[in-house]
Amino acid sequence: MLLAASLAPLGSTMIAVALPSIGRDIGADASDLTQWLVTSYLVASIALQSPGGKLGDRIGHGRALVVGLSLVAAGGVLGLLVGDVHALGVARILMASGGAATVPATMAILRNQTAADRRARVFGLFGACMGLAAAIGPLVGGELTQRFGWRAVFAANLPVIAISLLLVLMSRGMYTRATVKQPSFDWPGTGLLAVGLTLVIVSLRMPGSAAWWLGAIGAALLVVFPFWERRAVSPVVDFSLLTRGAFLGGGSIIALQNMAMYPLLFQLPVFFDRVRHLGARPMGQALLALTVAMMVSSVAGGRLTELIGARAQTLTGSLIALAGLWWFADFESVRVPFDVMPGMLLIGAGVGMTSPPAQAASMSTVGREQSGMAGGVVSTMRYIGGVAGTTALGLLLRDSASPASHQRPLFVYAGALSVAAALSALLPGRQKKG
Repeated sequence: MLLAASLAPLGSTMIAVALPSIGRDIGADASDLTQWLVTSYLVASIALQSPGGKLGDRIGHGRALVVGLSLVAAGGVLGLLVGDVHALGVARILMASGGAATVPATMAILRNQTAADRRARVFGLFGACMGLAAAIGPLVGGELTQRFGWRAVFAANLPVIAISLLLVLMSRGMYTRATVKQPSFDWPGTGLLAVGLTLVIVSLRMPGSAAWWLGAIGAALLVVFPFWERRAVSPVVDFSLLTRGAFLGGGSIIALQNMAMYPLLFQLPVFFDRVRHLGARPMGQALLALTVAMMVSSVAGGRLTELIGARAQTLTGSLIALAGLWWFADFESVRVPFDVMPGMLLIGAGVGMTSPPAQAASMSTVGREQSGMAGGVVSTMRYIGGVAGTTALGLLLRDSASPASHQRPLFVYAGALSVAAALSALLPGRQKKG
């Protein structure tokens, strides 16, 4: 399950370092590359998470996992064979679609095959694996591109998929199948959600008046979506989930953490490049410190939840992340990446502590028959948090060469982490044994 889930963050970050090589080889400019290979992947990932989760509830999570892995493999093979930016965009959309089926399926399987008092530990491993995959993506992508060319970035997924499929087939009794016949799939609801989210996200990344029209149409579709879902026989998103405090709190905490951490990973390299005129390698070491801290605390945090409970741990983790943010709140005094490294360690540790109990609490509020849908909703919230954070960064970072301009986004990050700390009250406390 962990190996299969790692494909989504690996595919998301590995392509970044290969873009210049792809552009030179196929004659595409930076705008086309970003639109077709990066933005298309992000949009498809967000728009299809909830439908992908619902698919697992209908056909069985193990089958949905195989479907998702097959789509990622198809995208990888297509990327190997074509040499046009639009065809490569289709390959990336296939890979994102596969990830949208794979991640909710793995979350559902982990939830269904783990006792309630051990789920935080399991989701701690899940979070550590996802974080590791995202962190090593640029490193692996850069090495593969330099040695074998950019097509190796698409081929790299294939051995991982083969091993994952082999392990799934060897563990047939370890994944769930749909046991109850359900009504027909909610295609209108899926269309409203996917098209609405796509238009809103694309509008945020477009200049000019067309962006306002696209955003308005997308927002209108998203307003209609919950009304349709309330009347649908088998909704792709059951909005009654959001009335459950632990589910709403856990999913929102994960979204708010991403809103604070994800844009920071983009902002700091820009700061040290444009303001301090330093190379990329030292900043990579500082970002690695955040990743390592997040991985270690994710594993340890899953076990700690069993002792102190989800509520206390998410509150503590959010406060630790806030302390890390405060560490380098004055960008005027930040000169070298080492100045932010202690803060990055604290942020990584805080986020790593908070994610396992938040995910476990959310997934524990649903039964087996809704676990795929729940995984899709939580995963969608995670992505939306990242998009919201990067959008705020783009709006507030008007002069990337000014330390004062880099100060403004920190208020957004601090606000997100503060709300996450407050929402910890919605999560369960320590569970009494016996």
